[in-house]
Amino acid sequence: MTAAETPVIAGTVGSLLGKTAAAWRAPEFGLSAADRLVVTFSDGSAAFVKGATTEETAGWLRNEHRILDHLRGTSLCPEVLGWQDDGTGQPLLVTEDLSAAYWPAAGAENPGGGTSTVWRPGDIDLLRCTLDRLRRAPLPAELPRTTSWPGPQWPRVIELADRLVDVGVVIPGWLEANAETLTAVDAEADTALELGAYLVHGDVRSDNVCILSNAGECEGRLVDWSHAGAGHELHDLVQLLPTLHLEGGPPPWQVCTEPAPLIARLAGPSLQRACVSEQPDWLRRVFIDLASINLKWLAAALGLPLPVPDQHTPTHHRTRAQPPAG
Repeated sequence: MTAAETPVIAGTVGSLLGKTAAAWRAPEFGLSAADRLVVTFSDGSAAFVKGATTEETAGWLRNEHRILDHLRGTSLCPEVLGWQDDGTGQPLLVTEDLSAAYWPAAGAENPGGGTSTVWRPGDIDLLRCTLDRLRRAPLPAELPRTTSWPGPQWPRVIELADRLVDVGVVIPGWLEANAETLTAVDAEADTALELGAYLVHGDVRSDNVCILSNAGECEGRLVDWSHAGAGHELHDLVQLLPTLHLEGGPPPWQVCTEPAPLIARLAGPSLQRACVSEQPDWLRRVFIDLASINLKWLAAALGLPLPVPDQHTPTHHRTRAQPPAG
């Protein structure tokens, strides 16, 4: 958004809410292709604004508004304060401002700029509780499948075996030796899993999570519901666990090793991204680490030998993911 567009958007939000915009600023963290703004009004209140910038972001924003409207009063997401969409232009979504909440992704400031993720004691358990509450939320009628559900992954991953060996994710020959098992379990995902009975966020990660404290009680909120849709009940948890492990959380194989088709399908994108050279070195390193975690996790789920034998051996047993007590 340009400097000239910012006050126009702030003024539009003020008119939408019947208030006068007094100040505005871009959020200090978070990622989105949409315009984002925190607007403060003359009465001292504030709101968070997302505005579509393209046809694609308009579609994401309409989906997000539908989900947030459906989840009103559940404390799973920000409350909707306003919505503007004539069906032909660029939608504008206005929600409560959660700037005062604790954001794990901005838990510590780096000396050279930016922030690092810090999960405080109890935060990960609270996030698990939040995902459990989401699994109990009713599913909106005729909700499409989440766009974060990928197609079959493992034929392409097997083709990338040499590159994955080069980056240290797997030893030579491991993928080829287990190709039949890996592609078969991946192929099962679309038929063996119940993929349409639960509402899933589709992009749960530290920068889409904040924690509110009220009278000594803490509650998790999930933001950025652009990719929300119908899916498997453990989709969000399985998608989250590898990244969470990089940030100090438990190894995924200590949380669950089934359903294996779900783990296999959601692991595939990180293995492919680890082979992409046209990305910043730090980002490629993240995907290499995620690929290594996902491959060890899948080996544990399927009872296969470790993809890199000199690493810590995951426990080869099957356990269902259980929500934390309470």
